[in-house]
Amino acid sequence: MLKLNLAAIAAILFLGMAAPRPSLAQTIAIAAPPLTARPSPAQSTAPPVAIEFNGAVFKVAGWTPPASPPANGWPQIFAVYAGAAGVPPLEGAYAIESGALVFHPRFPISPGVRYRAVFQSPAGGAAIEKTFDGPRRDTTPSARVEHVYPSADVLPSNQLRLYIYFSAPMSRGEAEQRIHVLDANGKVLEGIFLPGEELWDPNYRRLTMTFDPGRIKRGLTSNMKVGPPIAEGQRYTLAIDREWKDARGVPMVAGFRKTFRGGPAKRDPPDPRQWRVNAPRAGTSDALTVVFPSPMNYALLQRMLQVANARGAVSGTVSADRQETEWRFTPQEPWKAGDYQLVVDTGLEDLAGNHIGQAFDIDVFERVTQHITTNTISLPFSVH
Repeated sequence: MLKLNLAAIAAILFLGMAAPRPSLAQTIAIAAPPLTARPSPAQSTAPPVAIEFNGAVFKVAGWTPPASPPANGWPQIFAVYAGAAGVPPLEGAYAIESGALVFHPRFPISPGVRYRAVFQSPAGGAAIEKTFDGPRRDTTPSARVEHVYPSADVLPSNQLRLYIYFSAPMSRGEAEQRIHVLDANGKVLEGIFLPGEELWDPNYRRLTMTFDPGRIKRGLTSNMKVGPPIAEGQRYTLAIDREWKDARGVPMVAGFRKTFRGGPAKRDPPDPRQWRVNAPRAGTSDALTVVFPSPMNYALLQRMLQVANARGAVSGTVSADRQETEWRFTPQEPWKAGDYQLVVDTGLEDLAGNHIGQAFDIDVFERVTQHITTNTISLPFSVH
């Protein structure tokens, strides 16, 4: 039994010595777990390129812009469009802010408008495009008619202009549809205003409407066949529809109505010699007042009268009162004793369009929407 065991052991040892041994590399491979490829820090942390909008500015995120713009400017690679396709990009300014390219539109983002931002990387590849909606449109009515001038309830039958002041910017192109003149029976009168003219101030809050001058000037065909827009002794109503939309596209809070009566025609030009200038006292900030024999053009009173002394124009605020028969000037600083001048632009008009030294009812027909002359006259007064 012992001899058999020794023989078996010897056989085992012989076989083990004959078998090949693993190399050092094989031993390491067996002992160590397999290695997997790991991304570089830049690959694992860089976000994708995206366009962002915070309600005021547009930004390209995830892209590092160069220190200077490309040859054709930043719009070559990043542009924002408003509304439908085929329009030029928005105007604005570009800046590098916190390492990102930012576009600041020149004008505020408009409610209810869809914007499209496009980024084209200088490195090539497909453009990145994203659309954004402007702020939600406010549909709460807020606009209303604040004033209509002339403010008097009797207008000359040759009344030339009407001024309508709104509390907010209004939409254009609706005046002919929304403004009506009714007779005493409530019938809408046609052909009252000069057709196709809608004159707004830069803020779209003051509208100038001109009565048809062809019906005002004597001797013209319209005047002889149809007569003036306003007849002496007749009653009228100026009606403005509530449906008139403001600049946001929202109708007004309420409509507007003003009743007036036609008075005698006014043919004589204003005469400053008939004006009464009431000088204030020195050391006070009381208003200088100028009283006219009849109403004057409200809008022109705001800019065609000035006060000056030997040192130049005097600063102050202007207002019109008593149905535009009184002009008031309140100085910015208290009055100093001395001599002053009331400087009058001779283009100043009364309600019928007669200006100083020239009646409107003349033979030569001029455009009534333009101020032609810029001459001035001066009325002296003293402050004691």
